[in-house]
Formats: sequence, C-alpha cells, structure tokens
Amino acid sequence: MNIKIGCTGWSYQGWSGIFYPKNLKSSEWLKYYSQLFEITEINSTFYRIPAQEIVRRWNADTPRHFRFTAKFPSIITHEKRLERVNSEVFSFLASLSPIHEKISALVLQLPPSLTFEEARPRLEELFELLPDDFLYPIEGRHESWFSDDAIAYLKQHKHCLVWNEVAGVNNPMPITSDYLYVRLIGDRSIPDSEFGKVVKNKDKLISNWAKKLQDIKDIPNAMIMTNNHFEGFGPHTANSLRMQLGMRELIWEEKKQKTLGSF
Repeated sequence: MNIKIGCTGWSYQGWSGIFYPKNLKSSEWLKYYSQLFEITEINSTFYRIPAQEIVRRWNADTPRHFRFTAKFPSIITHEKRLERVNSEVFSFLASLSPIHEKISALVLQLPPSLTFEEARPRLEELFELLPDDFLYPIEGRHESWFSDDAIAYLKQHKHCLVWNEVAGVNNPMPITSDYLYVRLIGDRSIPDSEFGKVVKNKDKLISNWAKKLQDIKDIPNAMIMTNNHFEGFGPHTANSLRMQLGMRELIWEEKKQKTLGSF
C-alpha cells in the first residue's frame, strides 16, 4: 500500500523554533513543510473559501510532486448541511484551480447531527455537480453512518468513509472504497498555546494504527492526516506513525539542533 502521511495544516505559531527554524518567516513555512512532507490537509478551507492569490502562492511554494487535500467549507457541510450549495461548491472549486493538479482529495467532514438518511439524497445531488478529478472521502460522525445500510450504500458508490480518531465518535472503520483516508484528530483539550510539544503521549495508540494499516490487503493507497489536538504536535505524531510503518524518520529543525549538540 502506498501511504502518504501529513498534517492537518502547516501554519501554527507553536511550530516556530521547533519544527520551523526560529527566524523563518511564516510566509516561508509551507515551502519548508513541503521539503519534508509530501502531503497536507488544508484545514483553513473549512472556515473560508480562499482567495486565488493565496492558492497561487501555495502552488508556487510547493514542488510538483507535493499533494494537497482540503476540507469543504463549513458553509456547505455545516451551515447549509449540503442543501442548495451549488454556488458555494462552484466558488470553492474555482478557488482551488491554481493547485488543481496537486489536489488528491476534497474532504466532506459532516456535522455530528447530520444523519446518513438526511444526507443521502443531498449527497447524490452534490455528486452530480462534482468533477471526477478528485477523491471525495466522507467523514460522517453521526452513528447512523456506521449502520449496515450506510456502509452498503458507501460501498455500492465506492465512497470512502473516513477513518478517524475523534473524541465521541465510535468508528468501526469499514473499508468502503479502493483507498483509505485517515484523520488522527483526538479531542480539543490541548490548547493552541501548547502546540509544538507532545502533551499527551499516544505511542500505544499509534502502534495500534500502524498494525491495523499493515494488516490491510488489496487497498493500493492511503492518506493519513495528523492533528495537533491528537498529541499536541502533528509532525511528531506523523513521524511516530511513519517509523512504526518502517518509513524513514523525518528530521526537522529541532532534531537537527539536537544532533549537532550531541557531538
């Protein structure tokens, strides 16, 4: 299985001087991030549709092989709950046109109150609008998304049900398509001010995830995104999972300093 591991975003002040070199300007963070990681999930698109000028900069700052995923804006998924969203969908897709060739997936993170039964006809209308250029993993958080009916429907239409580690969601992690999309989110008990260090060590849980992924057969691709709220420091979580899977360790600024200091 080809596994790509990245973080849910890159623009965190707490990473400065730890992941990023201390004097590196925030405008250079994505360029630095993309020299280490090969993928990221754009979390900011959930809060607002980005200006094309910003997206053009994302394209310029990343190498050709780099890949993005992005969350659908909350106005589509949460405020309008997938109803009458044509205008917003077209605006969102148009905004991302500068990185069109670098987008792997657009994530439909749905609110916990949106049931499968309520969302199903709206999703069918939505998928009539969406181009075939990208993957569209669905992160249903209401328990009805894990029912036999929902799983059968997702398998029939080859829609990927996102696997996640999220407080309050009991996800049985069924395979519903020919790829996996995994989000290690945790809870929101770690404040933003503590991002950049491991506040909650979850080595055992990460090891369990690695074993689960290693046991999967006949799925060619997986995208795995780590969030600061999982342990406190998304890059550390990503690196831990990489090494559990036998992938090489990524070395960033803090690790370089420790290596130099060991002589």
